[in-house]
Amino acid sequence: MSTSEQVVASVLRHPRYQELLARRGRTSLVFFTITWIIYAGYILTLAFLPDVMGQPVGNLTLSYGVLGAVLVCISAVVLISLYVYISNKVFDPMLAAILKDVQ
Repeated sequence: MSTSEQVVASVLRHPRYQELLARRGRTSLVFFTITWIIYAGYILTLAFLPDVMGQPVGNLTLSYGVLGAVLVCISAVVLISLYVYISNKVFDPMLAAILKDVQ
């Protein structure tokens, strides 16, 4: 077995790696749920309340449907940025500590 294969096998057996996988999985599930609620909410509102989505916002030529679509896109950028921040501040240091412990 090569050195890199030994390191991978050691990392996979490490108890903190199992904790990392569990935390990353829970975090991903939370972000997936939030994203699903936002997208499904927009699509269901569009499907069942098309008149509301077609109404203009105040005196603007912008409709609620377009505003909602823009907000859905902005929420995606915010959620992606938040996940990357959490990944960089929590998951990457955990993985670095595991690798340092194994090597």
